[in-house]
Amino acid sequence: MKTFSEFITEARRMRVLRTAHYTTASNKSEIMRSGFRDSPSTGTYHPDERKDIVYTTPSSRVGSDYSHSKVNLRLVNPKVTSTDSPRDFGKKIKSWMSSASDEDIADKKDKPTSAPDQAKAAFKQGAKVVRVPNAHGGFTPREGQPEGSYIMMDKETANKSIDKTPSRTMRAKGKEKRSKTQPKTK
Repeated sequence: MKTFSEFITEARRMRVLRTAHYTTASNKSEIMRSGFRDSPSTGTYHPDERKDIVYTTPSSRVGSDYSHSKVNLRLVNPKVTSTDSPRDFGKKIKSWMSSASDEDIADKKDKPTSAPDQAKAAFKQGAKVVRVPNAHGGFTPREGQPEGSYIMMDKETANKSIDKTPSRTMRAKGKEKRSKTQPKTK
């Protein structure tokens, strides 16, 4: 039996990654009932080797661009592999191109790889959860779109981490929600 202080110490060491897959209401109910499957209806279908990958995001601003129904996922102490952000890749490729010789460019020697290529390689090497930071709009951030990360995970990991009863956001009664520009009052 653990003491209360041992329980608190263990809880502090625990890391929880909360992310969500955004979809339609009917797809959400199907996912909650039978998990993610390889089909266009659950949003996990891709014609290439990524068909077993479930796309999620911790950013509700990014997710709500796709749909308003979300399947919450909760991973405890996940091993997350991070790629470069697409913006960082753009900077790296420019500097590489300016310093590379014609032979290097022809051979593609030591060329930086894009975030999607890094993610594919990570999954091939056995990664279960891959984060593409600062990406949106199919891995290419577009002007005016909210910044946010993609969290990609293999289907088995996603199915194990579906949060069937996500905790609701608690708000104090009688308090209005502050806007970002509104100062805090005493």
